[in-house]
Amino acid sequence: MYSLVFLGILGSLIGSFANVVIHRLPQRRSVAFPASHCPHCHHRLSPLELVPVFSWLVLGGRCRSCKKRISFRYPLIELIMAAGFVLLALRWPVEQHGPALLPLLIIFAMLVIMAAIDIDHYILPDSLTLPAIFVGVLGTLLYSSGSGLPDLLEALTGAVVGAGIVVLINRVGGLVLRKFHDTKERLWPIGMDQVNLAALGGAVGGLLAGIALALFATLLNLLSKKTLRLKEPLIYSLLVPALLLSTTGLLVKPLTAITGSLGATGAIAILGAVYWWLRDTLVQGTPHDQETDEEPVAMGFGDVKLAAVLGAILGWEKLLIALFLSFLIGALGGIISRLMGGSRFVPFGPYLVFGGLLALFLGDLFLNWYLGLLGMA
Repeated sequence: MYSLVFLGILGSLIGSFANVVIHRLPQRRSVAFPASHCPHCHHRLSPLELVPVFSWLVLGGRCRSCKKRISFRYPLIELIMAAGFVLLALRWPVEQHGPALLPLLIIFAMLVIMAAIDIDHYILPDSLTLPAIFVGVLGTLLYSSGSGLPDLLEALTGAVVGAGIVVLINRVGGLVLRKFHDTKERLWPIGMDQVNLAALGGAVGGLLAGIALALFATLLNLLSKKTLRLKEPLIYSLLVPALLLSTTGLLVKPLTAITGSLGATGAIAILGAVYWWLRDTLVQGTPHDQETDEEPVAMGFGDVKLAAVLGAILGWEKLLIALFLSFLIGALGGIISRLMGGSRFVPFGPYLVFGGLLALFLGDLFLNWYLGLLGMA
C-alpha cells in the first residue's frame, strides 16, 4: 500500500516535470533553466505553486500573478502519470518483481511525453524515441521470470519487427501516394535507400542477408563519397517476386523471407536513425530532414522509432496486437472527429502509444482470446 502511495506521488511529480519537457523540448530550450514560470507573464512559480494537481485546483486554474488561465492539460498530465505509475505497480508489484518495474516506469513517462509533443507539434523527437528503445531492450536484464515481459532476444526482435512494419508502410505508402514516382529524399551515407535494400535482401536471403546488403551499400557510399542508389519503384517491384520466390523454398522459406525482410528493414532503420541523431547532435548546423516536405507520407518516420519502443517492451506477438489496436482506435477517432465537425489533424503517435499501453496491460487476454477462436488455447 505504501509503495503505491509513494509511486502515485512520484508519478505526479514526474508529470509536473513532463509538462516542462513537453513545452520546452520541441523549442530546443533547456528543461532545467530557467525555473518554472507562468507561460503568460513569466511569473516565477513558488514551491507552493508547483504542487502537482492541487496547486492548479487551489488557484482555480489561473496564474496567481496575472490571473490568466492555465491549461487543464497541466494537471491532466500529472494525473495520467500518477495513475500510470500506480497501475504499473499493481500489475508488476515491486515486492514480487523488484527492479523490473523501473524500466517500465521510465518508458511510460517517455511515452506520455512523446504523445503530448506529437499532438502539439506533429513530431516525435529522437532524443526521446531512441533512448527509449535502449531502455526497453536493456530493461529486459531486470525482468523477473513469470513477469510476462520479453527477454532480451524477444525485445530485440520486437523492436526491429515493429520498426520494420511501420517503415515499410512509410515507404510503400509514400510510393503509392507519389503515384510510383521515385523519392526525392537523399541521405549520405545511410538513409532510406539502405532501408529499401534491406527489405529486398531480407526477402531473398533472410535477416542477415538483408542487413549485409544494406551495410555493403553504405560502405560503397562511403568509399565513393556519393550516394549510390537504386530507384524505389524498381526495388519494390522486385520485392513481391522475391517473396513469391520464397514459396518455392529455393532460397529461403516464406516465414524466413517475411521475418527477414521486416527484421532487416527495421534494424537498418533504427541504425540509420541513431546515426543521424548522433550526427545532428554532435555536428553544428541545420538538422537533416528525414522526409522531404513536398512529398506525401503514409506514416512519419517518428512512428517507426515509436513502434520500435513498443516492440522492445512488448515482444513481437503483443506488438502486433498493439498495432491492430492503434489502427482500430485511430480509425474510430478519425470517424468521431469528422462526425463532430473536427478539422484538426491528430497524428498517429498518440494512438500508437494508447494501443501499445493497452497491449502491455491486456495483451495476454487478447492473445488467449484470439488463440481460443483458433482452437489453439
